[in-house]
Amino acid sequence: MALWIWLAISGSLMLVELVTANLLFASLAISALAAAGAASLGGDIVVQGITFGIAAVLSLMLLRPIALKHLKVSGTPAATNVDALIGAEAVTLTEVTDRHGQVKLTGETWSAKTQSGVIAADQKVQVIAIRGATAIIKEL
Repeated sequence: MALWIWLAISGSLMLVELVTANLLFASLAISALAAAGAASLGGDIVVQGITFGIAAVLSLMLLRPIALKHLKVSGTPAATNVDALIGAEAVTLTEVTDRHGQVKLTGETWSAKTQSGVIAADQKVQVIAIRGATAIIKEL
């Protein structure tokens, strides 16, 4: 095949990689570049095909796992939404019991309950769980 065909195949595979982002098509695009190199050196279609095949196996077995390892996010993901509120401090707006009450949490008024007991108004508390739209709190 002509050099420009391998370059077009490589470019097309890279475009597909941009959509899928799993490094499979990038490995194949590298293989197409290797085959383009064989074509530019005057190799016939058999040599180009063998070059593509060997480069594909090597890039998929050696390069892709290393690249994926470096791209993976390490550690625990950041808490979002209500999970980010667990452990946060709040201030009781009303007396809070195991049945009802209100707290000021991140600038908003939330329904609140205690696990047990009563917490007076204007006390600093900590959120230990969120159930629906109700913060479960304990006294600091």
